[in-house]
Amino acid sequence: LRWFGVDAIELACKLIEFDTSNPPGNQRECADYIADYLKSFSNVRIYEKDGVRNVLAELTFSRGEPTLAFNGHWDTVPWSPEAWVTHPLKPVIHGGWLYGRGAADMKGGLAALISAFEDVSGLEGLEGKLFLMAVGDEETGGFKGTRHLLSRTGLRPDYVLIGETTDLLLKVGRRGIIQAKLKVYGDEMHSSRVYLSYVSSIEICSELTLLVKRLDPGDAGDIMPRTTFAVTIFEAGVKENVVPRVANMHIDIRNTPKVSSRDVEALLKRELERLKEKYGEFKYELDVREAAKPYIIRDSYFVRVLEDIYRKLGLTPTHDAGGGASDGRFFVEEGVRNVVEVGPIGKNIHGINEKVEAESILQTQRIYREAAIAILRSGGTDFARKSCT
Repeated sequence: LRWFGVDAIELACKLIEFDTSNPPGNQRECADYIADYLKSFSNVRIYEKDGVRNVLAELTFSRGEPTLAFNGHWDTVPWSPEAWVTHPLKPVIHGGWLYGRGAADMKGGLAALISAFEDVSGLEGLEGKLFLMAVGDEETGGFKGTRHLLSRTGLRPDYVLIGETTDLLLKVGRRGIIQAKLKVYGDEMHSSRVYLSYVSSIEICSELTLLVKRLDPGDAGDIMPRTTFAVTIFEAGVKENVVPRVANMHIDIRNTPKVSSRDVEALLKRELERLKEKYGEFKYELDVREAAKPYIIRDSYFVRVLEDIYRKLGLTPTHDAGGGASDGRFFVEEGVRNVVEVGPIGKNIHGINEKVEAESILQTQRIYREAAIAILRSGGTDFARKSCT
C-alpha cells in the first residue's frame, strides 16, 4: 500500500517533520505539502481562516451521491524536546512504534487517510463522491478547521470517517460538552474576624467542587460513560488578609444524550440550595450553556459496513464512545447522521515520547480504503437513513 512511492508509514514520518504546533497553528508548509501531492489525482481547494490553512480534496465518480468524507487534522499541541528520548520532529521507528509529536494525534491517522484516498482514486465502478478534509485547527477548538470548512463549503456528507486515534476501536459516539459558570456571593470581612458568623463564598465553592465530582445522573451506558462534572477553574481572593465576597467557578460537564443542559442546571441548583441549609442564605449567578451535542450511532448501515470490514481483515469490531470531544461534533451539529471515528493504536498523546504503532497505520489505511469501496460501490445502500440517538 503505497502513496506516490511512499507508504503510509513513510508519509506519517514526513508529516511529523513539520512543526505544526497549535498555537500558533498558522504554519503553511504541512498543508501545502499535502495539497501539492493531492493535486496530482484529485480536485484540491484551500480554505484559510486567520492564517490556518485547510485542505479539501475531492474525488468525483459517476454520480453525485452518496458522499463520504475522510476527516483528519495536521495540527499538534506544542512540544518541548528536553524530556524526549528522541527529538519530537525527528521521527524514529523503534520496537514497532513510530515516535514523534503528532504521531498518534494524529499524523499517523492522517497519513492513513491520505494513502487510502489515493488508493481509491484509481478504482473504477464507484458512485458518488469521496472527500478528504485535512484541517489545521483541531487542538484549539476546531473553529478555524472543520467548522470553517463546513461553513464555507456547505458540505454535508452522508457519511464521515474521522481518523483520530481510537486504538482500532469503532468510536460510534461522543459525549457532549456543557459549560457552567458560577459566581457565589458571600460576606467580605477581615481575615482576623473569622470567629464571627459569616458566609464564605470560598467554602461554599470548595465544598461544591467535591459534590459535583460525585454527581451521577444514572445515565451510563454499556459503551458511553456517565455524565461527569469537573471543576476546571476556581478564582477567588483580593488580598491575603481579606475574606473575599465573591468566588468564581467554571464547571466542565461531559454529558450523554440522556442528560440535557436543563438537567445539568437543575442538578447544580439542587446542590446549591442544599448548601444554603449548611452555610446560610447566599446569592449566586449560574450560567449553563451547551458547547457540543452528544451523539451515538450503533445500529446503522455505516457501522455494519465497518464491522464487516473488520471481520474481513481479521479484526474484532469493538464499539466505544468514551473520551473527549472531537471534530465529529461539527458534523452532528449540521445534521450529519453517520459519523464514526477509527484510528491507529497510540500512546502518550499530548505527552512526552508520543508514539503510534506503525502496523496499525497500515491497518487503518486498509479499513479506510475498504470503507470507501463499500459505500461508493454500493451506492450507499440505505445511506443516511439511520439517525444517531
